[in-house]
Amino acid sequence: MMRDLKYSVRMIASHPWFSLAIIVTLALGIGLNTMVFTLVSAVLFRPLAIPGGERLVAINCQQRSDPQNQYGVSYPDFRDFRLSATAFEAIEASTEEQGVLSERHHPPQSYRMGRITSGLFQMLRASPILGRPFASADGAAGAEPVLLLGYGVWKDRYASSHNVIGRVVRVNEKPATIIGVMPPGFKFPQNQDFWMPLLPTPALEIRSDRPLQLFAYLKTGISLSQGSADLRHIANRLSTEYPDVNKDTTAFAQTFHDRYNGGPIKRIFLAMLAAVGFVLLIACANVANMMLSRALGRQREISIRVAMGASRWQIVRQLLLESILLSCLGGLLGLGLSLFGVHAFDLATQDVGKPYWILFQMQWDAFAYCAAICVVSAILFGLAPALRASRIDLNSTLKEGARSTGFNGGGYLSAALVAGQFALTLVLLAGAGLFVRSFFDNLSLNPEVPTRQILSARFHLPDSRYPDADARIRFLNRLSAQLRALPGVSQTAIVNSPPEMGSMQRDIEIEGRAPVDVKHRPSAGFLVQLPGYFTAINLPLQQGRDFDDNDGVTGKGAAIASRDFAEKFWPHEQVIGKRFRIYSDGKPGPWLSVIGVAANIVQEAQEASPRPLAYLPERQQGESWMSLLIRSAADPASLTSAVRATVQGLDQDLPLMEVRTLAGAIERSRWFVVVFGTLFSVFGFIGLVMAAVGIYAVIAQATSCRTQEIGVRMALGATSGNIITLILRRGIWQLASGLALGLAMAIPAVQLLAKIGLRVSPTDPLTFGGIVAILVATGIFACWLPARRAAALDPVRAIRYE
Repeated sequence: MMRDLKYSVRMIASHPWFSLAIIVTLALGIGLNTMVFTLVSAVLFRPLAIPGGERLVAINCQQRSDPQNQYGVSYPDFRDFRLSATAFEAIEASTEEQGVLSERHHPPQSYRMGRITSGLFQMLRASPILGRPFASADGAAGAEPVLLLGYGVWKDRYASSHNVIGRVVRVNEKPATIIGVMPPGFKFPQNQDFWMPLLPTPALEIRSDRPLQLFAYLKTGISLSQGSADLRHIANRLSTEYPDVNKDTTAFAQTFHDRYNGGPIKRIFLAMLAAVGFVLLIACANVANMMLSRALGRQREISIRVAMGASRWQIVRQLLLESILLSCLGGLLGLGLSLFGVHAFDLATQDVGKPYWILFQMQWDAFAYCAAICVVSAILFGLAPALRASRIDLNSTLKEGARSTGFNGGGYLSAALVAGQFALTLVLLAGAGLFVRSFFDNLSLNPEVPTRQILSARFHLPDSRYPDADARIRFLNRLSAQLRALPGVSQTAIVNSPPEMGSMQRDIEIEGRAPVDVKHRPSAGFLVQLPGYFTAINLPLQQGRDFDDNDGVTGKGAAIASRDFAEKFWPHEQVIGKRFRIYSDGKPGPWLSVIGVAANIVQEAQEASPRPLAYLPERQQGESWMSLLIRSAADPASLTSAVRATVQGLDQDLPLMEVRTLAGAIERSRWFVVVFGTLFSVFGFIGLVMAAVGIYAVIAQATSCRTQEIGVRMALGATSGNIITLILRRGIWQLASGLALGLAMAIPAVQLLAKIGLRVSPTDPLTFGGIVAILVATGIFACWLPARRAAALDPVRAIRYE
């Protein structure tokens, strides 16, 4: 083994450029795989950094008749699970709401607040770094309100002051006492900023209301399936005892990651892992071709070693050891690339609201994974060439001038590897094409909206201070008037959701058209606004008029339809005056008359087929979550302080959230497409380059082995065009085979990928046509280079070659 090792080192050093090409190719494949494994592990597999985090599970309910319909747990059911479950060490509960902290000398600020049972943090073994934890008495009915601050709030709002313990603040307008500060980085369960005890109330005792998320620790030795079976047994009993509300309800346990990182997030990260697996396969195929070419070129050397007594196993072992050394060198370089990639991905996702427990850092499992794929890759690209090179005919190989002997035998393997490279590259480029098309499609959305001239902000009007639509309208009208009076403000608008930020989805009924199936009524998207919204965003009304102060009062239900809404429900009809009504929780609302038709605008930016859109007046709908849109010819961000001061002057307990330009808000909502589109594009580009190099190397080697044949053909009258066609024919067959296989693989692959929510159809002909054109052009160019060189040969020299 030591002799083989020394010989392998000498062979690598004696062919530095060949070795460097292999090392760089492997570094790209191994580095990308290690990077993505680190990201996937952090998102989907790594337990929470708490004692026994691998045993932490989330508990939810679901319908027996429709398991996809999942929901929370009622407080009475939580008590029953806690009392009867035997598979868990402890079961605790949590619910989330918006919490506004306000006090004298501090402006109000909105945070994510968790209401938790008093034993939750004790179950997690999480203790405050300052003050005390929740006690059981804090969660009793009628207890004095207390709260635990998150470290970030303590640091930013209270400047890390130790005097904060015992301070009385207002939380959602009610006094509460700060009793402790949690450790840095702790934001359980999902980026909470502070916590208050979950107190039993009459509203929580309603068994049909299911607002709670339960968390539990499995007992040691109990599996997840056993825990779910225990919960189902209890749920079956509750279904019998409370048939009115629990008849179709069961319960199940799932891992913490499945609860919060399932669905599209899990799908995209697993797709990314598959994509870099394809990159590694392409790299291995490329290196295998290079190693096969070199091994066939070393057949005289290998034949001499065999003639001197070397066994086939010794030859294979020596060639495999050389492959492993090359792979390890590539792995070391790839490890550096993966460290850079993980850091870059971490920076790109800093401000996108990722869960607090996800830390994109390389840990021991990533280094073990890197070592494992170094060995696996060496076997993948080294075994077949080693076996092929060790199978020789001594008589023919040792003949004088048999330099090219055996290449044709290895040509079929080389051709298959090249075809496989192009097939995998097509799949990669198809995935990248979906993201790129979606990204550019998003950039072209709503060009009429002056997003860079608009400042946006969200706020919530609590029922305690704004109990009805009249109170909300009075406040919003005063706010809008004062904002318009600010220097530099040209227009203001108030709407529940800005452009491209989604809409309310409701079922509707068109007057005079009874639905065929009442369970499947037509649906539409709705925005709630105050008059002036269309002018502020440059959206023209094509028919009718805008809302006025009388629209929405009792008996004067009104709506403005988008062009898509009008054409879908009243094609080729006069739309003004038509009526429809909205269903909420299965109950119909009043009939609404269409008073105008607006131009189309994209409100659901991530939907390939968004629902038609309509607009409702705030007085009629009464939404409490609204957004400010403030338009200015100057830099709208410079108005932030003045806007906050205006709002505080009208309501000192009303915080503004997510204050940024509309362009910035939209860009933040697109981070998913930008980041993953960039990654898939990098994967596809690397695969394309490798595939092009692979087919070039194979055709060049095949051409070199046919030098004498080409010389004879030219001497007999073959033209340059004949020679180029002869050489290209082989490459085109490989390319065509790879494209056919790639299309068969790419279509189902992108259909799975499209489920994450992209605007582009997974079978978009423009995307696939462009990808195939790129691959064909690249492949033909890679084949044409050696063909052109062959056509320029001197026939006399070619005949005398070798």
